[in-house]
Order: sequence, then C-alpha cells, then structure tokens
Amino acid sequence: MSQIGGNYVKPLRRIQVPHFDNSDLIRSLNKTLIGRITNPETQNVESLVSVMPKIWKLDDGRVTGSDLGLGSFRFDFKREEDILEVLQTGPFSFNQWMVSIVRWKPGVHKNYTSDITFWVRLVGVPTHLWEDRVLRRIGDELVTVDGTKPLCFEISVRFETSGEEVDVKVEYEKLFGYCATCFRLSHDKESCPESDLRQEAEEEKDLKMHATICMHD
Repeated sequence: MSQIGGNYVKPLRRIQVPHFDNSDLIRSLNKTLIGRITNPETQNVESLVSVMPKIWKLDDGRVTGSDLGLGSFRFDFKREEDILEVLQTGPFSFNQWMVSIVRWKPGVHKNYTSDITFWVRLVGVPTHLWEDRVLRRIGDELVTVDGTKPLCFEISVRFETSGEEVDVKVEYEKLFGYCATCFRLSHDKESCPESDLRQEAEEEKDLKMHATICMHD
C-alpha cells in the first residue's frame, strides 16, 4: 500500500483476459433488467427481489430476480412483452425510496445502473415560449438522472429566439424519498452529512456521553 499526499492508496493489479466469444452470454441477457437501490439503510435487496415480481403481477414464474451484491440486482424475464410492460410503469420505488431499474446493455457507461427516468413537470416557462418542441428539449436534459447525484429542482433556461433567460422549476412525478438539504436520493435530511440537524444530533450525543462519564466518575 502506497501513500500519496498523506492518503493511503490501495495497490492495483492488472490482469489480461484472453479473447473469448461472449455472444451466447450477451444473447442470454437480452431479456434482463438490472438495477440498484438508492438508500441501503432502508432498502433490502433480498426483499426487493422477492416483492417486485408480485407488484408487477409476474410472480407466476415469468420473472426471476437475483441479488448481485453491493446494492445491485437483476431480473430475468421469459417474455419480451412483459419486460416492455414493466418498463412502462417506471420510475420505480421500494420501501418509499427510489430504485434504478434499466434494461441490460453491453458496453455502456459504468454508472448506467443508477439511471432513473422520470416524468417531469416544468413550471415557469413563459406562455409565449410554450411550445411542445421547446418543452421536450428542456425535458430531454432532465428526465433521466443519475441516482447517485443530487436532484435538480430549478434550472436556468436561455431562449435564443427571444434572448430571454428564465428560471424554471422542475417537479418530478412519482418521486419518493430524498434529502431536503442536499437533494440526494441516498438518505433523508436527518442523516445528511451537510444537515445542521445531523450536527446537532452528534453534539447532543457527545453531551450525553460526557454526562454519563461524569456520573460514573
């Protein structure tokens, strides 16, 4: 283990894997959804894998789920029509917090299993610029979000047609569970590292511990 700037860095070992034909493996995953929970403190993957097929009304053996570890999972479907129908019901949530569920694809960016696609409502677009293609252009930048990053509830939009720049509010449909302090999906306000409530709780805990020690003394 080496040390850089006072921080220890884990050694990295590289292994070269010879070429092999993975076409059969890729073909076997063509009816697979993969995903990730957002809040490990309140969401259990094993429970999610068991419950979601019942929610989808596919608990008759048409879909099987697996826990992949590290908060991720997969669902293997037998019928294409079932997987398409399920995807139409998103965005997904479990135990009152959001869940990322996407169709498996080879060779995509490493964080795509954290993608969540929302329907959004835009508030504040001037009526003289209220055109379908305009709203779709704005929405295309917002509907799919990275569940590991903070949500954006307000954006600044510049309209080249009129030269105006307008603040637009974003409302997410079927949004469950997020931190009102940092807007992340991974915890609530009371658990937020940036929250004053968290700091106050820690200070109160320290005071109680100090009082207990004094009483023992």
